[in-house]
Amino acid sequence: MKERKWISKTDGIVLGILVLFAAGFLLWRAVAAQPGMNAVVTVDGEAVLQIDLQAAVDAQSYTLENGVRLVAENHTVRFAESDCPDGICVETGALQKVGESAACVPNRTVVTVVGGEPRDVDVIAY
Repeated sequence: MKERKWISKTDGIVLGILVLFAAGFLLWRAVAAQPGMNAVVTVDGEAVLQIDLQAAVDAQSYTLENGVRLVAENHTVRFAESDCPDGICVETGALQKVGESAACVPNRTVVTVVGGEPRDVDVIAY
């Protein structure tokens, strides 16, 4: 009796193409900047800087008066340097979606991504 294959060569090619297409689409959705997306930087509760993330393609560095350095690139913003003792703000990574935020508590600095169109629903509560 001849052993039966689960997937033929043609099935594998079609499945591979579909997986690549789906992965590309998901990556595009995750990385693409939303129109009107900005990063608002506050120090001691006062907005001191607003960065247009739509225009932030090449690396742009911003140094605040309290010594915190931010870098905006590829439609994201992140803490690059801080003189705080633990450096948790620097380890937070890049912010790219509306509603994400990072804080450097010792320097009283908060970066929040605002604007843009609202994303899909994260959670539905009943």
